Amino acid sequence: MSIVNRDWQMLLKFGQRQHIESFRNDGLLHMNSSDYFSTIENDHVRADRFEGTDQIQQPHDILHIRIETGDKVFLLKPQDLAGPVLVNFGRSRYNIFCMFSIGNPADGFFVDERNFAFGDSFTIVLNTQAFVDRVCAAAAALGLDCEYRQIEYYDGATHSGETGPFLKPSNFAYQQEFRFALIPGVKTPVRLILGDLTDITTPIYALSDINALVTLNSENSLKVDL
Repeated sequence: MSIVNRDWQMLLKFGQRQHIESFRNDGLLHMNSSDYFSTIENDHVRADRFEGTDQIQQPHDILHIRIETGDKVFLLKPQDLAGPVLVNFGRSRYNIFCMFSIGNPADGFFVDERNFAFGDSFTIVLNTQAFVDRVCAAAAALGLDCEYRQIEYYDGATHSGETGPFLKPSNFAYQQEFRFALIPGVKTPVRLILGDLTDITTPIYALSDINALVTLNSENSLKVDL
């Protein structure tokens, strides 16, 4: 049995067993670019066309869009638009590492089964602050700036305004994502190596068993029953 004391956030990592083993034994954080997540296909838990945008604008908030092509000018009106307009000013390229989080003990513990598409295994971080410190130290050693926080979710059908690395459409809310982002990022993946994490993570368990194995007790701690 493992007990995870709650400090300010509980973090869990889901994935294929070999990837969770690399995460736990070597501290490997494979951080894909925002471009990757906006262009991948046939991966409904990772693909997000809004990733890497700076703003989105709903058609009802647009007066018109002027397009000039050579000697022709087109004015697109709201009714001509099939969906929100995605705007990228080149500010929002970043590399990210995503985790499942538990932040409000009043909500209890439950992992939506849609998350099982991430892989077959999971581990839990036993000491959140120590983990965050190691991520930031590894990023700093490479001369990179790391930001981290809980994702906020918005209605992709109604939201107009800023987006960025810590805002996602509400259809992903079941992922309860806590994100580390290297900003500004690069087009290629970044392999951040923290070193052995076995001292601050639980053993690896089957993800399909997570709701039977893990409970949140009255002391706001996670308990994992073998």
